[in-house]
Amino acid sequence: MADRKFKRQIARLERAGNDDFLLILTGGAGAFATHELHHLLRRIKVKTRKVSKLRENMLKIALCIPFLMFAACAAAMVSLRGLVAVFLFAIPVCLLLMVAAQLHAGKSFSCYDRAKRLRCIIQQELERRRNGSVV
Repeated sequence: MADRKFKRQIARLERAGNDDFLLILTGGAGAFATHELHHLLRRIKVKTRKVSKLRENMLKIALCIPFLMFAACAAAMVSLRGLVAVFLFAIPVCLLLMVAAQLHAGKSFSCYDRAKRLRCIIQQELERRRNGSVV
């Protein structure tokens, strides 16, 4: 039992150690080479675009829900029970899609909420290196 808990903790620490963004937030950008910092800036930009697109799609899905409710009401008024069931079934499916997309966004880029800070830290380090100042 203790061995399994120990292995889980080691795996968690390894995942945290392999996360470059988390390392920058905790230890600074000084330990990274210049080309790595440029690469990390590009990764931040790409991930930010992906998460923004994903959230934009989530908004579109969320906007479908009121239309599905309206369509279900309209189908009920015309006595199309099969269509009412389809529209009502689509509402929880949309909600599940939104939850899955949010979980994927959180896993895909765990430091998304700190992307601005990460970008600032990296850019400051690159500017410091460009100017040749040593701290």
